[in-house]
Amino acid sequence: MTKIWDEPIAYVLRSSTSGFSAGAGLNQIDALAFGMIVKAQPGSDPREVVYGLLYDIHIDDDPLVRQLVLAEAVSEETIRDQRQHRIAPVEMSVISIGYRDLDGRVRQALPPRPPISLAPVFLCSDSESREVTRFFDYFRLVLSAPGVPSEQLLAANLVRAAQTRPADEQYDFLIEAGREAARLLSGDMARLDNLLRLIYPHNVVVE
Repeated sequence: MTKIWDEPIAYVLRSSTSGFSAGAGLNQIDALAFGMIVKAQPGSDPREVVYGLLYDIHIDDDPLVRQLVLAEAVSEETIRDQRQHRIAPVEMSVISIGYRDLDGRVRQALPPRPPISLAPVFLCSDSESREVTRFFDYFRLVLSAPGVPSEQLLAANLVRAAQTRPADEQYDFLIEAGREAARLLSGDMARLDNLLRLIYPHNVVVE
């Protein structure tokens, strides 16, 4: 069976070194979730990869939707047809948290160049997600990013990253992440408290 990370979930619309926006069909909505790690290529060399966190998934209207919401009755068939053939994509924003260089190493820093337009965007597999989140240097990129719900995004990512690890490692992973967050946010207790509450390990194995 083809794994979901073997097929694109979206395509790059616009990009910069700090992040990019991507568009997808409505049929991909079930594959998308706030805080997921995604990847795209900045060029033609498959060894180069840009990693980012998915956030701000939004579905804009289109002319047909505007007409349909004013109709007195809309059939299920019409709704299905509109969803399959809508002319406005599902859009999502991605903040860059790292990249894989030509030597195969993952670096938690802004990439040298952004993904190109129409580059396919893939979900990372569990093993690649573990590799990308092995260290916590990317916390600074997320927590300092303007216009991003930083604590919510980082927390969602950490909970997902913990779930990719063996059950007996999940608790320690979240505890270490919380310690690093406490170091970075020691001067902003409100943000730190919010983040720690969101990643509190309710449903992990404690040895």
